[in-house]
Amino acid sequence: MKILYVEDNKINAVVMDKMLSKNACDVITVANASTALQEVSADFFDLILVDINLGINQMDGCELLKRFRLMDPLKTKPIYAVTAYALPGDEAHFLEKGFDQYFSKPVDFEKLLNAIEAIAQ
Repeated sequence: MKILYVEDNKINAVVMDKMLSKNACDVITVANASTALQEVSADFFDLILVDINLGINQMDGCELLKRFRLMDPLKTKPIYAVTAYALPGDEAHFLEKGFDQYFSKPVDFEKLLNAIEAIAQ
């Protein structure tokens, strides 16, 4: 399973990479939306994980999702929100925006791995 993880926080990126890599996933991590758009134009991914808040003066994860969905190969690709937004109603909000799944930080890796296994089958 090849996964693109869009995350501006280096520690979060390293932790996710280590957790997914030890579960037979090939993870490419990028720190911003513009690099993510370049990566998906140049490579194939089975799944995309997107942080919502990608830093000051940066495109956020919701806008990035909109741009991904305009690209033919990504119209139906699974794209999951991975975010610190964890208040009541946040999950419904991000699912309404068009994300296929929502995971609040700190990520429950068992839940995430189950979701990844479901799309791998």
